[in-house]
Amino acid sequence: MVIKREKTEKKYMHYPTVEDKSTEAHKEWEPWVHKGLWAIKGYQVVRGPSGGGTVEEALKRKPKDFMVIDRASAALYSHSYGLVSPFFRGLLDGKLKGTKCPKCGTVYCPPRAHCWNPKCAVAETEWLDLPLKGVIHTFTIQCLAASPFANMLPFSMGYVKVEGADTTLPMFLHIDPKEIFIGQKVEIKFAPKEKRKGELMDLYAVAVPSQKVPEWSCLHKNPRDMEMLQESMKKTLEWVKKRYGIDNSPEVRGW
Repeated sequence: MVIKREKTEKKYMHYPTVEDKSTEAHKEWEPWVHKGLWAIKGYQVVRGPSGGGTVEEALKRKPKDFMVIDRASAALYSHSYGLVSPFFRGLLDGKLKGTKCPKCGTVYCPPRAHCWNPKCAVAETEWLDLPLKGVIHTFTIQCLAASPFANMLPFSMGYVKVEGADTTLPMFLHIDPKEIFIGQKVEIKFAPKEKRKGELMDLYAVAVPSQKVPEWSCLHKNPRDMEMLQESMKKTLEWVKKRYGIDNSPEVRGW
């Protein structure tokens, strides 16, 4: 069932629109919101391995039948960035903004509209521009991901402590996994302007050149760990190419 509206309703009746980049999206996607409604549309019965342990161990057991149902749903979410909107508008312009507490001096990036220090009694923070450089506080190399990001695998993400800030900002790391380490200095870059959407995926970090991986690096001190990582990445690249027809190898995408 598709519900058609004669006229598109203005979403925010009591607010004048300063900039509109969503009306066309609503015209395209709103009809889908009313289609499906979480109803079961079909099912399959599949036979396969079960139980704990490795896949190889499970394959040795007697297979079981599983019923898999298909539910149809659709949603178009609209939510406000609220008082931290200047941060996300800054991303559109290739700027990195943070907030600073006027009482204790704590600098937040990602920003907070009010200071979380109990002594500051939720003081309202002030906006400031931050430099596009920082240090990797921690990181992960992903060979598994939720569906919206599966076609991007494998990839690295890290929490970067932006210079001048007291907190860390999550972002993609366009760095060869063999060269990533905690404490690594990075430069923050932005996606091409025409591709920015006002979200954290608009930015990423690259390594400052000529840095040496320290001997104590958790990923590098055990050669077997690096071998296992390379094996996992190879299998992931093969799966992505087979599933999506995409070659995400470092030679192709450049990182």
